[in-house]
Amino acid sequence: MAYATAEDYERYGDGSIPADELDKALERASDQIDQLTYNRIVARGLNNLSPFQRSNVIKAVCQQADFSFQYGDYLSFPLAGYTAGSVSLSFKAVEGAGGIQTTEGVTGLLRATGLSDRRLC
Repeated sequence: MAYATAEDYERYGDGSIPADELDKALERASDQIDQLTYNRIVARGLNNLSPFQRSNVIKAVCQQADFSFQYGDYLSFPLAGYTAGSVSLSFKAVEGAGGIQTTEGVTGLLRATGLSDRRLC
């Protein structure tokens, strides 16, 4: 079950995901957030988190869904950079727990909740 709804995405996402693909994208992003938080949300349940944690998780899911939708093809690309003459292009993504590619914004939201800390909670 996705941690964010279409209404949440309308509020916190950038709107780039078509409506017919949104549920799948939010579900995939929720699975990725579970990996980034060492399945602590699964263990506790979203409704058992504090309002602050719940809000940050929902925002993180929406942002992760946007990131994966926009850059999904490039996230599994075997090259990290490309140079042709004087033009150089590199892809910067943060890698979190489980090798999940994400953004600093998503990791920042999760870090503030304490759910992505490597130490046992």
